[in-house]
Amino acid sequence: MVTLTVDDQEDSVKVMKYMLENIDPNGIHLTAATMEEAFNKIDESVQIIFLDIEMPGLNGIEGASVLKKKYPRLNIIFVTGHPRYIYEAFPLHPSGFLTKPISMQDIIDELEELRFPLPKYEIKVQCSPFGVFVDDKPFYFYAAKTAELLAYLIYKDGIYCDNQELCMVLWGEDMRKSGRLRQLIMELRGFFENTSSENILLKRYGAIGLDISRIEITGDVEDLKKFYKWQ
Repeated sequence: MVTLTVDDQEDSVKVMKYMLENIDPNGIHLTAATMEEAFNKIDESVQIIFLDIEMPGLNGIEGASVLKKKYPRLNIIFVTGHPRYIYEAFPLHPSGFLTKPISMQDIIDELEELRFPLPKYEIKVQCSPFGVFVDDKPFYFYAAKTAELLAYLIYKDGIYCDNQELCMVLWGEDMRKSGRLRQLIMELRGFFENTSSENILLKRYGAIGLDISRIEITGDVEDLKKFYKWQ
């Protein structure tokens, strides 16, 4: 999982990071000392934010109001040493509350009751030969070109690729395939949605990318170019 802990007390941040790394050693656990720093670090990959309420400048409740508008499926867990603040934060409908001092079991209990549950499936990609696995079981796309599209996005390290580039890779210079490309993108998006892995496929006008930090990749990605014989 990907978390962000926001607290102006350095010791509190260190303790939270230590406990989260013990609970989820394979996760990514970011930290910030202010809401301003948090705004600079957060993106759609962050699934849970542990947010101290009482901070100088923009406090946790004010910051949460901003975050909920931009990231409506972000799990917000408020952290406070003063339980009275819980009543002020309650109208924001957070995922949960933690009161200091916090134990590892407290965190585990909150993670089990998230407002927006984390993905239930683990997606792995093998580069040579190319293969997709969900919970260690092989997955086969309806269209072979959908698998190739996913492989190319991984080969490109997840950066945004426009439709012209994708058509060139998949079919040569035949831009008449743009309609077919849309179908492949729909299948790929459906795959991620059905495995509860939303926001892995990233889209902007005329281009798509991939959040590869949320996919386990084994092997050398250069083998993908050889496997599909891309120019």
